[in-house]
Amino acid sequence: MRFSKLMALIVVLSCGAHAQTAEEHAAKVKQDAANAVKSIDLNNSPFEIPESMKEKFRQAAQNKGDFALPNSSNSAMHEMTPAQREQMKVAIDNVKAKTEEMKAKGWLDAFDKETVNKQVEQYRASAQMLSEQSTSSLERALHEHAGLTKEQASHFNASADTPKSRQNEANEKAIFISFSMDRETIKNIIYLAKKEGAEVYVNGLHPQHKMVNETMMLLREIVQGIEEPPIVRFNPTAFKKYDVNSVPTILYRELDRYIIASGVTSFDWLETEYKNQNESVNYGVTGPVSQVIEKSIIDEMKERMANYDWKAQRKRTIDSFWSRQDYTPLPRATSTEEWLIDPTISASKDISTPRGELIAKQGSVMNPLKGHGVGFTTVIFNATDIKQVEWVSKKLNEMNTVGQLMLITSQVSKQKGWSHIEALQNQFKQKIFLMPKELASRFQLSALPAVVKTDLQKSMLHVTQFDINEEDK
Repeated sequence: MRFSKLMALIVVLSCGAHAQTAEEHAAKVKQDAANAVKSIDLNNSPFEIPESMKEKFRQAAQNKGDFALPNSSNSAMHEMTPAQREQMKVAIDNVKAKTEEMKAKGWLDAFDKETVNKQVEQYRASAQMLSEQSTSSLERALHEHAGLTKEQASHFNASADTPKSRQNEANEKAIFISFSMDRETIKNIIYLAKKEGAEVYVNGLHPQHKMVNETMMLLREIVQGIEEPPIVRFNPTAFKKYDVNSVPTILYRELDRYIIASGVTSFDWLETEYKNQNESVNYGVTGPVSQVIEKSIIDEMKERMANYDWKAQRKRTIDSFWSRQDYTPLPRATSTEEWLIDPTISASKDISTPRGELIAKQGSVMNPLKGHGVGFTTVIFNATDIKQVEWVSKKLNEMNTVGQLMLITSQVSKQKGWSHIEALQNQFKQKIFLMPKELASRFQLSALPAVVKTDLQKSMLHVTQFDINEEDK
């Protein structure tokens, strides 16, 4: 830090003021002070310094001006005279005065302990936020470029109980491999990665595999027996960034500067070479290598997405919709029964509309039917039972419905699916809905068909289960 050097100057000058030494010591004091001042880079200061002060520092570096050291000569100076010591004291006082002036003007505030600690905490908090919010390059690329959802892309990453990848950190240490290498070689490299604290990168799927889990299973087999194995992961982004076409390739990176070499596995050599370089270096192939035979998993996913028959898949999804539904089958009623249900509820927390309008406060008791002038009638039946369908058609012509009418079926033909729904809607001239499981328990239904009506005078729900065989008699 530049001002630590300035303070070193004060210490040096202070020692000189009390010295009763020979000529050599005085010369050394003068030279050390001059060197300390010269080492201050005024044009690269972390804060603004007035030009007048810069000029005084320049003069001090030349042993001139307010901070000049007393002259001495081989012939005249065996020890400092009182006048010279006074001159030295004035110089020291000037330096101290200027330092206090800088403190008073706040020029040194950025270097006090409290400010530095606050900045460190701020950077630590920012780093933590970035760490929590960021995703790996592979996951992000698969989501943005390969058409996968974030949830699908997340499956390409290590699981939550594995160590976090360091590829987005300041330092990175990695070994690139390919399945062109034999299994024993790959296992030895994984052992080495564990020893060196490095990660292992793979470009994509094994050439004979179609599914990601096949390649992941193979890698798990290879690392079996290695306690606490290193991270072994897909990282096509790194293969592309560092133009890796041969393996093994080792990488060492600090911030934006890196060193990389193929055909060697000595990290000791690589890190030594890193220290001897001032810029990033790619040594290329320096030993025996194998070719990278895997296609980038990102490119693989893109090609699959481009060649996929989405129309056919959409049709399959639509056609299989009803066969994938969970139905709530209820038997045909054997007796006609009816009962009332009180829909009053107690709010366990504040209930608001999407616009933020409060409907009910926590703990309040409310009946949704109170104050409503329009009720509803719901007919629930099993549309796969032809007798119940016929009964509903007949009942709708006879029944005095209340308010809006809704038709709900407990089941739909899994084979006919959409055509069955279409036939029902054509017959009843309105939409048909599938009964959710919760509805049966809410209306306390044990059999079908049933009719649910609102009794607005009592603010209750009136439920009737019908024995259709009894009505035919």
